[in-house]
Amino acid sequence: MNAPPGALSLPTISYEVQEFAIEKGVSRYLDAVVDMARQAFPSSGLALSLGQDAEDETHQYIAIDVEVGSLGTEELLARQRTWSAGLGHVCPSRHAIYFVLGWR
Repeated sequence: MNAPPGALSLPTISYEVQEFAIEKGVSRYLDAVVDMARQAFPSSGLALSLGQDAEDETHQYIAIDVEVGSLGTEELLARQRTWSAGLGHVCPSRHAIYFVLGWR
């Protein structure tokens, strides 16, 4: 797939994130989920890390943090909808709980 003009490269996936994805059985979806985030936010910086649910400390996930400072409210919400709709197309819902989109 060709990146649109002005698109940023895909983020580096750390060993820690890769190992977590393997452990949870979602490694085969990782590249597709990251690529889909890039499609939803083509001109925003992306970073991946492990996150932990604030209410359930036993639940960890792969955080895909998107730099959204330059986006207006309507554009941000439209891109959020694109992400939400696309996630189900690249990852089954039982595995999607391990991928969380964050804004920074």
